[in-house]
Amino acid sequence: MKIGRTYGEYNKDQYQTPKTTDHVTAKEGQALKENSPIKLSEAAQKIQQSKADEPTNAQKVAAIKKAVQEGTYEVSAKAITDSMWQAMKEK
Repeated sequence: MKIGRTYGEYNKDQYQTPKTTDHVTAKEGQALKENSPIKLSEAAQKIQQSKADEPTNAQKVAAIKKAVQEGTYEVSAKAITDSMWQAMKEK
């Protein structure tokens, strides 16, 4: 009896990520958002606006990454120990 495929060929099919076409581009997302029949409550709109006003997490990460690469990022030992102490007190 002959088996047509080897073990590696069976595994190859199992671990491949399926390709989807369900992604939405930024322009399409904005168009969907603008034409959406969903109305946000006033509180949700305030939350959304406050998030837009704050620097994004990606910007914070980029700033820290740049400081680390330049060698100017400083770690505060006191801040770390204070945080650890607070966490221990809460338990």
